[in-house]
Amino acid sequence: MISNRGFSLVEVLISIVVVVLAGVGTLKLYSYIEVEKSNAMMAVEAKRVAENQISALQALNTLDSSCAGKTLDDINTCILTLPAGSPFTVTMNNVKAVDSPVAGGAAAEVYAKVIGVEVSWIDRNGENRSIELPATVSKFTNLLD
Repeated sequence: MISNRGFSLVEVLISIVVVVLAGVGTLKLYSYIEVEKSNAMMAVEAKRVAENQISALQALNTLDSSCAGKTLDDINTCILTLPAGSPFTVTMNNVKAVDSPVAGGAAAEVYAKVIGVEVSWIDRNGENRSIELPATVSKFTNLLD
């Protein structure tokens, strides 16, 4: 004999609880994915800022350079101006000086520097993040005179 009574109250309540738990889990996952997507986009933008800084450094001694008037000795002071409200901070670190030995025991002449361009920011989780790209700048490239 088949019963046509339908679902009991307990069965309906259990099914509602299962559906609600699945929905809450999906919303948490969606929120996590949005935060990670935003952090990834910030990392891509930080890489673009670092590449622009490297381009400015490698344009040393060229016409209309943003580093006009800078030499290899003070190249670390040539930092691009970021727009107001930018979440990024650009710093440069001397990684290595490349020099050539001079005959007669004189001091070696530095003709290039390896500079680390670091871009840092605070992500949506409130954590400090940074990327660092190396750049080589030579005083013999792009000379005008």
